[in-house]
Parts: sequence; structure tokens; C-alpha cells
Amino acid sequence: MKSILLVSPGSGGSPDSLRRTLGRRTRMLMPLGLATVAALTPDDIEVDIWDEGVHGPITLDTDLKKAYDLVGVTGYETHVERARQLGRLMRKRGLVAAVGGPGVSASPEFYRDDFDILFVGDAEYTWPRFIDERRAGRHRSEYRQVGKVDMAHSPLPRWDKVDVDRYHMGGVQTTRGCPFDCEFCDVIYIYGRQPRHKPVEQVLEEIHALERRGAEGIFLCDDNFIGDPGYAKALLKELIPLNRSFRRPIGFFTQITLNVAKDDQFLESLADANFFGLYIGVETPNVESLIEINKPQNYRTDIVRDIKKIQSYGLPIKAGMIVGFDHDDVTIFDRQFEFLQETGIVHPQINMLKAPRGTKLWVRLHKEGRVVEMVDLRPDDLETTDLLTNILPAGMTRLELLSGYRNLLQRVRDWRNFEARVKTMVSQVRRRPTHRRKVSGRLLVMAAKAFFSMDRQARRTALRLFLYTRRRAPHMVPTVMRLFGAQYLSARRLPVWLETIDKQIRLETEGRELRREQTVFFVPDGFKKPFRTSFPELYERVSRGLIDRSRLNDALVEVAYDFLTRWGPSFQEFGDHHRAFLHELCDRTVAKENAEAPARGGQAPAPRELTVRGERGDELRLKRLADEVLRLVEQDLRNFQPEAVHA
Repeated sequence: MKSILLVSPGSGGSPDSLRRTLGRRTRMLMPLGLATVAALTPDDIEVDIWDEGVHGPITLDTDLKKAYDLVGVTGYETHVERARQLGRLMRKRGLVAAVGGPGVSASPEFYRDDFDILFVGDAEYTWPRFIDERRAGRHRSEYRQVGKVDMAHSPLPRWDKVDVDRYHMGGVQTTRGCPFDCEFCDVIYIYGRQPRHKPVEQVLEEIHALERRGAEGIFLCDDNFIGDPGYAKALLKELIPLNRSFRRPIGFFTQITLNVAKDDQFLESLADANFFGLYIGVETPNVESLIEINKPQNYRTDIVRDIKKIQSYGLPIKAGMIVGFDHDDVTIFDRQFEFLQETGIVHPQINMLKAPRGTKLWVRLHKEGRVVEMVDLRPDDLETTDLLTNILPAGMTRLELLSGYRNLLQRVRDWRNFEARVKTMVSQVRRRPTHRRKVSGRLLVMAAKAFFSMDRQARRTALRLFLYTRRRAPHMVPTVMRLFGAQYLSARRLPVWLETIDKQIRLETEGRELRREQTVFFVPDGFKKPFRTSFPELYERVSRGLIDRSRLNDALVEVAYDFLTRWGPSFQEFGDHHRAFLHELCDRTVAKENAEAPARGGQAPAPRELTVRGERGDELRLKRLADEVLRLVEQDLRNFQPEAVHA
């Protein structure tokens, strides 16, 4: 294998007028995942990166310049349709097509028909293993990372493979995982509940590398930046002086949870490190809904007070807001709007509730027959896929949900309401950062382009906000300029969003029947507890017998899957004969793996030997590994169709 092309799917939705305003920087975030995979690839294999949002969509006629041995595609859940199109397209061109990333890691069943090779989970160990096996002529069709990767093994991304000046922000991932367990969120299923982090020195090196390449903004791509407060504080302590040493300090943005409001020192450090905003999953002002989705960090506090406190440090919140929870009725749309205006959340991201596959919400609603298929509703514009919902709400009809959501979007993006929220946010600011924020030349140019392309109402709003901010909190001018740019782009996209929702309303008003998702086979509740109890002996039995110990975790998944597909949905109570059958499956799996074992293992490290009867830490890791095995087995069972039983 001599050359690989890595592809990031495009959204296909930015109008030419917006591209003219944005200039060369037509994409928000650099493709961090692909740059990391490029760094994991041996130096003797040439790697190129094609971002469709920058280089344009790939078609059958696109000149790729080279005859690649492999094309790898990444993407999130919203990219599933375009990713599958790319898989089919590459195969038509006679190329081997592989896929990885959060989308396939959450729902591999959607991708198997369109790709030759799947990578499920973190790639730091599975990608090098694949390269070794591919060179040996015996690669697998699916690689799954069962245990969690040590992030110290994640290399410095190959930014030399990326057109850095075509993006607004670079990306650095410091941690993976989140300690919370929100019902609708799939983060813990993909990255785990125990935050894992890179060494602070490694993070600083990545930030410095992006600064040298001209990055002016960096998104710290964490699931929850305060998931491990001690680590985050240690990082901020080093980040502040590093950023001040740069000729032009970098602006940072990250995802964090509302409990950051309880730590004044942490908020001060964020402001002094030049964070220009925080994404926080606020979700809803409806306490009953917050309890419903298991979000104690939000319902055990005064949300309004906490938001105002965070923003008093000059840290505007981009809030994730959701409508359509079971405890929501048609009054929720007015409540959401009034809440946003009161708190001064300038740029909220509002969605209807969705049930991502594999989450607790999806399992619950699936069992209640309230998950619908989205095949007929997916728009061509990937930027509008977030406007879809795959649930049947409990407190209102779907038409009421769609109509209320549409009106809420329209009210929030109204220029007068936007202006009121900005003034509220600026009026909350009480603390100046210790280092003066500067307006970059690029931001000024973009602001000028946007200003002269606006209508009269938007221009007047811009001037009033500029004067108001200069008078009340002059150091917030660069931040308000960023927020104004985000509002401008959202207002330009609003007609497309409303058209997408109107299409859904028309379809459902005209009587288009929504198909409920087919029933799937879940891991029986009666199996989970005895499996966790038996897991240490299963682990020991498989570990002791395997030749290639890098296959240990995959073998354990196979044992559990084979057991459940043998007993099927009829399984009720775990008995001694079930334990004996699990032991037999362990021995069969070991025998099969050893027959296929290579003479030498790949580059991927074998899992660390865990002591079944011993250290407390190992017991905890075994418990987490058992839960991860069950999650992956349940993922596989979505495609399992039990055979009919005949009398």
C-alpha cells in the first residue's frame, strides 16, 4: 500500500453568497480526526486529505490526481447519507473504501453495505493494526476498539496535510469521555464515562503547532472540559502564559457543563486564557424535563443565576436547547424564548429532541414504539439534518412540535430579539480579563464584508451594539463581533431551515405515514448482572488461552454475542448451564483465534494484563470493560433476526 486518501464529507448547504462573505475560510473547523489518522500512518505511505467543504464534492468524474490504494471516509451521525454515497462512489471507481469516526462508531449497521472496511471506536490502535494486516494481505472487514485508548498514544496531528488557511478554527482534543449520564446523549457510549486526557505538555505542543501555522482560534474538542477539574486547571495554568507569549493570543472555545459556575477560580482562568465562549448543554428551563433526562447538574441548581454568573466573566454561552421532552407541552416554546431573552444567551443552538441509536432514550422510546424511521425525511442539505426528529412526542402531536419549533427559531433569529439578548449579556459582564483581547485583521475584514452585505435593519443593529458595548464593556467588542457574525450567518440560513421544517409539516399534514423503526433485539436485562458477575472468569479464561493478546477484547465481544444469538430474545434467567455454555464459547473462540493468529502481532499494543483477583483498580477496569462489551454486543444485535421457533 503506497497511498491513501482521507475524506471529510461536505454539507452541501452553504450558498455562494455566504462563501463570498466568508472568503477563503469556508469551513469552520479543521479536520482533526483525519489529521490524526494521517499521523498514525507510517511515513512510507503517502496520505492526502480531501475536505469536501473546502475542495468541493467528489463525483465519479473528479480528478483525484493519484491512483489511491485506499480511501478512508469519516463523519458524524449527520453525515451518514453523504458518507454512504462516498463509499458507493469510491467502490464504483474501483477503490477500496473504509469508514471511521463518531457516526460509524455509534451505528455501524448503517455503513456495512457501502464500505469494505469499518473502524468502530478510537483509531489509535486499530488503524496501525490494519496497516500491518493489509500489508500482510489478510486484513479484516471490521476493526473495533473495545477497551479505551490511552490518549498519550494519540500523535501530534499532521497539519501539514491540511490547508490551514481555509478554516476559521483549529482543533485540539484534550480529553475524551464525560462523567454525566444524560439519557439522550451518546458521548458516554462512544468515549466512555471516565474522562481520559492527554498529557498537558502534549496539548501545549499541539496548540503551539497550530499557532505557528497561523491559527487564530482553537476549539478544544472535549466532550466536557471540566469532566476532570484537576486536569483542566493544570492545563489552564500552563495555557495562560503560553497564550500570552504569542504575538497574537489565540481565542479558545470549548464544551463544558453548567457546574463550572460553582468554581470562581476556574471561570477566572478561562477568561484569562482568552476563551471567547463556552458551549453548555442547558437544554430547557423545564425542571421536570431535566429530571426526566437525568441531568442533575442542571436541575439541582438555579440555572438562570448560574448562566448570569458565567457570563459575568465575559464568557458568553452558546447553549444547547431542546424541545419535545416527555414533560413538554405546547407552552414550552414560549417558555424557551422567554428564558433565552431573560438570561441573555445570545446564540442558542435549538433542536427538537432526537433519540440517537444506542442511547438510553432510544432504548426506552423504542420499547414504547415511539421511534420512527427518518429515511423519507432526510434533506439533501446536510446542514439541515439537525432539524429532523425521529421521535413521537408524549406531550403534544408531532405537528404541534414541528410548528412550535419553527416559530421559535424564527423569533430567536429576529434581529430585535438578538439585539436585546446581546445587551443583556454585555450588561452582565463584571470582570475584565487580565490580558486585553485584540481584534484580528481577519475578523475586521469579515465584519466589514458582512456589514456591507446586510440590510438596513441589520446594519443599524450592528452600529447600536457596537456603541453599547464600547460604552459598557469595551473589552467585549471582539466577542460581540464574533456573536454578530454567527447571527448574520444564521439569519441568512434561516429561510433554508424554515423550508425544511415546512416540508416535514406538509408531508405529515398530507397524511404521509411515519414508519416506526423495526423492533430490534436488545441485551436482556436478566443477562446483564450475571454477565458482569461472571466476566472476570471469562476474561481470565480467554486471556490465558490466546496467542495474539491484542485480540482479547474482540474475542470477549464475540463470546457474548454468540451466547445471546444462541439463546435469543427468549432468555429469561441465568443458570449453571448458561455459565457452562459461556465457558465453552470462550474455548471455541480461543481455538478459532489461535488458528488465525499471525506469527507476530501488529503494532497495536495488547490490553494491559488485569488481575482478576487483586487490585481495586483492576476490578474497576474489569467492570468497565464488561459494560463496554455489552454495549458493543447490543450494537451488533441491531441487525440480528432470530429464527422463528416452530412447535
